[in-house]
Amino acid sequence: MRKIATIGTVLAVVLAVAVIPAASAQRQSAEPPAACAGLVTQLADTLKKVVEPLAATPPAPDKAAVPLGDVLRLLVAMTAAKCLPTPPMTGAAEVRFHGPELCLSHDLAMFAGAFSVLSKLVPGAVPPDPGKLRAEVQTWLKVLNEALKNCSLPVPEGGMPTMPDPARSS
Repeated sequence: MRKIATIGTVLAVVLAVAVIPAASAQRQSAEPPAACAGLVTQLADTLKKVVEPLAATPPAPDKAAVPLGDVLRLLVAMTAAKCLPTPPMTGAAEVRFHGPELCLSHDLAMFAGAFSVLSKLVPGAVPPDPGKLRAEVQTWLKVLNEALKNCSLPVPEGGMPTMPDPARSS
């Protein structure tokens, strides 16, 4: 009987040590921080400034470079505000992003797409083929929309901008 009492006491202590701190620990919310809605709205507004000169006939890629740089700045701000996951680094991760599984993949695709488009627009770059550039921007905008959904970020009122179909604007 003494063994049972001793084992019961030890189990109670182990349970208390394991459960109480876990129950009182702050849990990360599945909801994105409040600042994310404002940043997503700024992102949508800035993307409109990227799309407008590229959708024009003829396209004016030189006018889209600066707003595209602003898009990159906003993506970094969204990462700093914990709206988007921080890309993995060479050191040990201090804080892991507890978001949906595909969020990091889409986050990296957003950055990659922005850099790919920007590389075609910066001064000194070979002038891009307008049709190919529009197609690349359209694909990148789809990635951005998927990323917002997969990272559980709010979609701004009016939605995210899209690349207009050149056949319809003629």
